[in-house]
Amino acid sequence: MSIGMTIDYRATDRVRAMISSLGRTEDVRFSPNNRRLAIAAFNRSSIAILDVEVGKSAGSPEVSLTGGFEISSPALSFPHGVDFLDDETIAVASREGGVAIFKLPVAHTDSELAPVQHLVPGSGSIVHTPGSVSVLHGEGGFCELLVCNNFADNVSRHTVDRNAGCSIVKSDTLIRKWLCLPDGVCASRDGRWIAVSNHNTHGVLLYERLASLNEDSSPVGVLRGVSFPHGMRFSADGRHLFLADAGAPFVHVYACNGQGWHGTRLPAASIRIMDEQIFRRGRKNPQEGGPKGIDLDKSMTVLATTCEFQSLQFLDAAAVLAAASSGSPVMEVEYELGALQVDAEARERGRDEPGARAAERRIRELELLAAHHERRAEKFKAKAARQKAKAARAKVRAGLVIGGRARQITAPLSRLLYALKRPN
Repeated sequence: MSIGMTIDYRATDRVRAMISSLGRTEDVRFSPNNRRLAIAAFNRSSIAILDVEVGKSAGSPEVSLTGGFEISSPALSFPHGVDFLDDETIAVASREGGVAIFKLPVAHTDSELAPVQHLVPGSGSIVHTPGSVSVLHGEGGFCELLVCNNFADNVSRHTVDRNAGCSIVKSDTLIRKWLCLPDGVCASRDGRWIAVSNHNTHGVLLYERLASLNEDSSPVGVLRGVSFPHGMRFSADGRHLFLADAGAPFVHVYACNGQGWHGTRLPAASIRIMDEQIFRRGRKNPQEGGPKGIDLDKSMTVLATTCEFQSLQFLDAAAVLAAASSGSPVMEVEYELGALQVDAEARERGRDEPGARAAERRIRELELLAAHHERRAEKFKAKAARQKAKAARAKVRAGLVIGGRARQITAPLSRLLYALKRPN
């Protein structure tokens, strides 16, 4: 367990209740000004926005959650990824709802919003079952959205003009080669490196963001030693990468020497962030149970993580980095690229078999359907609880039950029954 690394954050009762109600949490992201934290609530189809204060006291990191609100929208359907375009604007990748851009409400209260822009999946769209989004800030109000299209096995790029109502001015497919269910994407702060979690090959693929990068480009680096990679974040200086392992109770930390992320690396440290009981509660299959979302605050003081049964946790970022001080061993990348090619060829052969494509598509449809029914069951359970509470309040108001005894209405009926039973 991460002894001495976990931070006991302060929060109001309302904020704690809000966090505990989120259920399955996926991506998590600090705003550019470091004063907000966005969390994707998958089964609630909502995004939680928390007011956060990060600081230090006597040299130890402190976190206070001072308020928060929840946003919903018809454009949010199983949100899985979230990032900030600026302090008042977010982009959300929903497995069934495409990629939506929202302006946060001025009142900072629970709100149902309409997106200012919406990349809708479907015929003619390159967005398909998006699960992660990362914002690369540019000049002149422009930025790029990098989007992991999970079941389309690619990363798409979308140029956004924030000065023109966040209009989408260009879209293309940026990375495709050897991707197999990409489940997370992030870029280094200087924009030089892009990392992609490649779920089905159990590793992270790294690309140098050159003008020549395209969908046929091979990765220049591979990170191994992870079960099922999910959320990732680079450190501020780009020399470390923090990786959430959805299939294990660990956050893995990788290191480079400042010369770049070329080659194959194993973790410099693997930090256990949850106990066995919490991990087993979420262990519905070998791909689940561990952390999902991960982010560093802008001051590199705290590391935030999320998962279904540990909705939000903060760790001391300096302590995590200290555990990775030995660095990651670097190996030649050629073997890894060969293995990825063999895996891709095997999948292509499998797809060519009669019915294989249809079976694969059906499996993915059933996964989404199962998540949909899970969400509906939670809603019906909550509705039944509300109806039960409403009925109980109605009984109290009617005077039928007070303190467990019949009163008011039942008392006259009892006297009448007694009078009828008395002998004449």
